[in-house]
Amino acid sequence: MKNFPVFVFPVSLDFYLNARHTYKQLLTVYNPYEFAVKFRVLCTAPKKFSVLEADGVIAPQSCMDIVVRFTNPPGIHRASLEKFRISMYDNATNQALGKRDIMTKLIEGEPSNINQESAGDSFHPLGSRSTPTPRTTMEEHSRVAPSQRPLREPQPVNVVAVAVSICCIAALILPTQPEEVMASQWPDWLHIGSNLKLVFSFVLGLVCMLVLRP
Repeated sequence: MKNFPVFVFPVSLDFYLNARHTYKQLLTVYNPYEFAVKFRVLCTAPKKFSVLEADGVIAPQSCMDIVVRFTNPPGIHRASLEKFRISMYDNATNQALGKRDIMTKLIEGEPSNINQESAGDSFHPLGSRSTPTPRTTMEEHSRVAPSQRPLREPQPVNVVAVAVSICCIAALILPTQPEEVMASQWPDWLHIGSNLKLVFSFVLGLVCMLVLRP
């Protein structure tokens, strides 16, 4: 028999006789190896528990969930200690690889809420080896905190963007080409077409987005 470690989570199961929501537990069997394995589930008290899949095959580097139920047969009303055994075999040669026992407890009563703090507990800050800092009130902290925040460095002025913006604005001020030259005080070579003005407007919008973005 080879001695391969069998990986199962969790390592123990707790069933509470007065809490039906604990009658269903989940066992996960892992196969980290490069070959498929077979597993078989055994129990010291088959009349108390049932398993949906008592045996099966796990693909390489995969896992399988096994649902374990406490059937609560008549006459079971006291705490006891049982075991599940997960045996693993090579799927190709059917050679035993290893086994793992899972301790299973039948506990009287209901599970206690371990996350609930006791009303009488008193918590205090732990000591620190670092240099103690002077205590400040909330009002003092609100006055000091803003000065300790890193200030955002001012962004440098983009000279090229400013120059392009000025050129686009100047181009948009010029008269449009279809206007009568005689009716305008501008020389005819300063008249530009409407399509060209659309291009300048588009470029000006892009430059404004570049400069004004946060």
